[in-house]
Amino acid sequence: MVQFGGGRKFDIVGGMKNGMQVMVRWALVGMGSWVAGWGLTPPEQELKDGAGRTVIRYAVAAPAGLAPAGTGDPRRQVGLFLCFPEHDRPTGDEMLPVRAALERLGLAEQFVVVGAHPQERKFGVADHEPVKRLLEWAKKTYPINPRRVYLYGKGEGGKIAGQMAMLFPDLYAASISYSWTWWLMPSHVQPFDAEREGPGIYMVLGLRDLAHHLTNVRDGYSRVQAKGYPVIYREVPDLGERTYHPVTNDDAVGWAVAQRNKRLPLSAGERALLEKGTGAGLALVGGAAAGAVVKRRLTPEAVRVCGQTNCGEEALAAIGSLPATPETVRVLAVNANWRSQAAQGALIRMARGAGPYRELAVDGLITAMRLQIPGVQQDAAVFAALVGLLQDPDEELRTMVNNALATMRDRDFRGDLGRKQNREPAGGWERWLAEMTAKAAGYGPLGSFAETRAAAEGGDVGAAARLGMLYVVGNGTEQNFGEAERWLKKAAEGGHRMAARNLSMLYTGAPGMGGKPELAKRWRAFADGGE
Repeated sequence: MVQFGGGRKFDIVGGMKNGMQVMVRWALVGMGSWVAGWGLTPPEQELKDGAGRTVIRYAVAAPAGLAPAGTGDPRRQVGLFLCFPEHDRPTGDEMLPVRAALERLGLAEQFVVVGAHPQERKFGVADHEPVKRLLEWAKKTYPINPRRVYLYGKGEGGKIAGQMAMLFPDLYAASISYSWTWWLMPSHVQPFDAEREGPGIYMVLGLRDLAHHLTNVRDGYSRVQAKGYPVIYREVPDLGERTYHPVTNDDAVGWAVAQRNKRLPLSAGERALLEKGTGAGLALVGGAAAGAVVKRRLTPEAVRVCGQTNCGEEALAAIGSLPATPETVRVLAVNANWRSQAAQGALIRMARGAGPYRELAVDGLITAMRLQIPGVQQDAAVFAALVGLLQDPDEELRTMVNNALATMRDRDFRGDLGRKQNREPAGGWERWLAEMTAKAAGYGPLGSFAETRAAAEGGDVGAAARLGMLYVVGNGTEQNFGEAERWLKKAAEGGHRMAARNLSMLYTGAPGMGGKPELAKRWRAFADGGE
């Protein structure tokens, strides 16, 4: 037993549960200094099957005093984070950033956090079943709400987090991946609405990370974007090889816990909370089900719910149609940061209008873009609105936007350099917006497989590039890297630079396609503007 100041209790536990043997049980008591308490890595344990064979090595931290496993009351249930380390790192390595973020967000007592170890040196397909067994064990040991299960990983752990979220959407609501990405994705031969059916994806790249990590994550982001999943992508200049980074940890974990599994039905207890309709109950249920109630009621209590959980675009559009208040602006800003198009559109209208809360709306847009401004600008419409406000007659609004965009137009300016500050990026704002918009769009909608293939076979270079990506991500067809190579190469030879970049990506890391560094280098150089 380890004693800290304060009174909150946390168990790091094992025991005998449901025929699976775990090896250690002990407790942390008190958490007066969360840095000390949350900084202590739980001990590694072994989950064993009935024959005594090790299924998976793991570590676990859980709040003390939880209700029994199987509890049906959502108010007594907790969420679960499964955390995966980089290769050659300890089992519980990535638990700290999650636990610390939950503590800062005031949610520490609402989540069990589990670290999982790979079967081999790196995570791969062989880990899918053991991780599922670990999830089963957690549900039989703690009162886990199955609609609130999240994945978090670094490097190879980030790869398995994103991969498993996509492959097993009935099990996981969202994933957070730092520093590495994945190739294996589900094939969707039939139409699939990732926005409505798929898990949420959050990806982070630290610009102080290893050079090949930068290339891998940027390329992987383009694949996830092409697949059509809702994805938040952050590039941050002050993050290196480890994932402890309070700014992005809080943003990512805060976003994740607002998500609910879109494919699982509500439990009887959740349906009862929905019927009762209190704000706290709606926030626990979350997701589109809670959003439907919010849309009907639109009371101040109901509106606040959407600042705690992802209520869906219809509810946010309804909130955006209400007369502006500080509370509605705050809720819309939270969701604009989560890349809600309805929330962003409502704030843009308020910022451009003549209402009493213009400044709050502009502040909401700037706050929502705070991690995009120094990184990758995913939401072109918001930046177009901010650039437009640089000409607004209201001096205070111009000042707010000028200060927010300062690093984008002149990142290296300092007052002692002896030169004037640049007021526009090189080439002017219009050129910058056009380039940023094209980059954010990527390939744009890939289109239907049959129509795209017909156009590609007819010699359309752009269609050949899109067809290659349809094969890369498995949309409208089975995932097939050989066919992807064929069509991306045809497009690249026709001068399509984005296809060349993705062809280089195939040669660098796709299963069965890697090990061709010279070809990867050649096509990457062409994609970057060479010949």
